[in-house]
Amino acid sequence: MAQTPRLGLVLLAAAQAQKHVTHNEALATLDGVVQASVVAMETASPPATATEGEAYLVAASPLSTGGFAGQALTLAFFINGSWRFLAPQNGWLVFVRNTASFVVYYGGAWHALEESMRMIANLQRFGLGTTADGFNRFAVKTNAGYFAALSSAESGTGDLRLTLNKIQSGNTASCLFQTNWSGRAEIGLTGDECWRVKVSSDGTTWQDVVVADPSSGAVRIDRLLSGRAQPRVQACLEAEFGDGGKQGLALNTTGSTPVTAIGFARGGTQIGSIVLTTSGVSYNTTSDYRLKTLLGPIEDPLKRLQQLHPYRFVFKSNPDKIDEGFLAHEVARILPQAVQGQKDAVHDDGSPLYQQLDRTALIPMLVAAVQDLAARVDFLDRQLGFVQNP
Repeated sequence: MAQTPRLGLVLLAAAQAQKHVTHNEALATLDGVVQASVVAMETASPPATATEGEAYLVAASPLSTGGFAGQALTLAFFINGSWRFLAPQNGWLVFVRNTASFVVYYGGAWHALEESMRMIANLQRFGLGTTADGFNRFAVKTNAGYFAALSSAESGTGDLRLTLNKIQSGNTASCLFQTNWSGRAEIGLTGDECWRVKVSSDGTTWQDVVVADPSSGAVRIDRLLSGRAQPRVQACLEAEFGDGGKQGLALNTTGSTPVTAIGFARGGTQIGSIVLTTSGVSYNTTSDYRLKTLLGPIEDPLKRLQQLHPYRFVFKSNPDKIDEGFLAHEVARILPQAVQGQKDAVHDDGSPLYQQLDRTALIPMLVAAVQDLAARVDFLDRQLGFVQNP
């Protein structure tokens, strides 16, 4: 009797008697296999009761007795009060209702559909746990993600690299971090070829934290503060460290010649430096005559020196250590260039903005005063005959 090559459906023959029987058999088979849906898979024996149209995928090792005996891996469906079995062919796709999943038959076994999906290319959109759209064509909503490199045993290199490519320099290739859909940090190439780390408090105004120039390899850090630094602090570089001999900043050289450890500049012109010599440290301020217009000698150095008031004192924060020095606001009246800040100044929040004193600025006036005294002593010595006039 002629049959179809795939499902084995019996074909009607010319002048065949009771053609409706053959036709109905074919329809019954099609009813079980077309848009196939089963209650469960890997079922070893039929349920105690079954309803018309109910179907199962028989286990690879069904019970040796009972309705599924000898029907391993077949598609069993209940029709017309009895079980009918169809031997699967490679490529059959079946929906399993109790797991809400698809399985496909190949290689002599039923496999989860995802096992057979080894390659997917040129998808227009892909959403995992969420909906992708025309702009976010790849969208994932999850609590965690995981990437791991292929080992050599898996024909991999052991490396793992995530590539973000932009079309041209003015475009952006970055990772954006948000809070409630408002940007707070961004890392990558944002509008040029420099690698940047940027932050924002409102998603609109952004500040560079770190900028690395690919042409020079130079790294710019606009502000580096310790963990407890407050926003009002004006320092761009601040280090916090504990007691016990720890160093906030260590600069080391192994050479035998002096080296500039720190250079200070304004507008690109050097104005000072800290130099490490073979046996010590020198603190320098630019003093080249080519930078100066001389106005004359220091006037009344001795008189001005006498107006200073040296004190013995202790700092309130360290009352056990007696120190000697000056009050900045008093020095400012006599030598204003030695003092930074104004008396009783405060920050915007009302906290004190303390004055600072550069004691080295007193040296020129001290030298001039000593020279003045030396001249006077020399004059008196001559008048009293302690030295002979040349």
